[in-house]
This record gives sequence, structure tokens and C-alpha cells, in this order.
Amino acid sequence: VEAEIKEDRMDDFLSMIEKNAVGSREEPGCIRFDVLQSEDSPNKFFFYEVYENADAIAHHKLQPHYLAWGEFKESGGTVSSVSKKAGGIFMT
Repeated sequence: VEAEIKEDRMDDFLSMIEKNAVGSREEPGCIRFDVLQSEDSPNKFFFYEVYENADAIAHHKLQPHYLAWGEFKESGGTVSSVSKKAGGIFMT
């Protein structure tokens, strides 16, 4: 996910995304959930998520911490949010 957060919503975002990342990492099938902040645009973030399979992703999308991200977006907290999917080739 690549997301740009509205400046006046940064505190809300940081609180929510920390809970999302911590909760996601505890899910069965979550291999990795990283939140990265752009060095040249401090309101832009990248979420790097890796799951074992489609069932793990489906489970993730039912969790309260995932749903909080949707609620944050619906409340107008983002300038933009784009999700991209990829398959692993060289993974650690």
C-alpha cells in the first residue's frame, strides 16, 4: 500500500497504523507487516505486507485493526491510497 496522509490527521494515523501493524504481525499466516515513511515526503507511507496464502489475507481483512484502516480512509484521513499486489520471487 502507498498512502498519503492528510497533515492534520497524522497523529490519528500513526496511532492507528501502529495498532494495525502490531495486530497484523500476531495473525496466523502473517510473515511480515512493515510501515515505512518516505524520506522526501513525510506524509507518504508504504505498507509492506507478506502473508503465507490467500486464506491468511482473507483472515487479515476481517480483523478489527485492518477495519480501522478502512474507517480512517472513509473519514477523509488520506489524500490518496493505492494498493498493489505482487508475488514473491526472492524472499528471506
